[in-house]
Amino acid sequence: MMTASVATGPVHTERRRRRRFHSQLLGDVIVPEEQVLQFADGLFGFAAQREWVMIAAGRQGWCWLHAVDHPALAFLLVDPFEAFPDFGVELTTQDLRALGVTSATQVGIFAIATLPLAADAPITVNLQGPVAIAIPTRRGRQLVMSDARFGSRAPLAAQVPAERTDTES
Repeated sequence: MMTASVATGPVHTERRRRRRFHSQLLGDVIVPEEQVLQFADGLFGFAAQREWVMIAAGRQGWCWLHAVDHPALAFLLVDPFEAFPDFGVELTTQDLRALGVTSATQVGIFAIATLPLAADAPITVNLQGPVAIAIPTRRGRQLVMSDARFGSRAPLAAQVPAERTDTES
């Protein structure tokens, strides 16, 4: 069973609520309620899934975005700026408003990776539909990029971690 670590405050702090769900990929997962992300519009193709959790994937800049209410629905997210230095995102006023923040500095941007079926095929990432997550509000939103330089199947040079080495989100 995987549990998330929570910073503890004074002894008299109230007990934090936790969310438990089962993942076909990761087993039983328990996270603090405040780590559940809200996607008002869901993700493209998954509009009904509005609650998600980010779980570390054993490599810096990589994590699993897992639907809380669907045991088989998880996406590998990667830091697109690490692999694609020319990549950029301009958040609109509408994006910031939907995320509940006033500045792009409060938002993390991730690309959804597609894992190959063949061992010798490259991992690809979707740079046309990155995921924006506002840290302070725990809201997420998938964006639509119009920059033709960045496709929906950009090859990623790095390899998938062989196994999870951490158990905390």
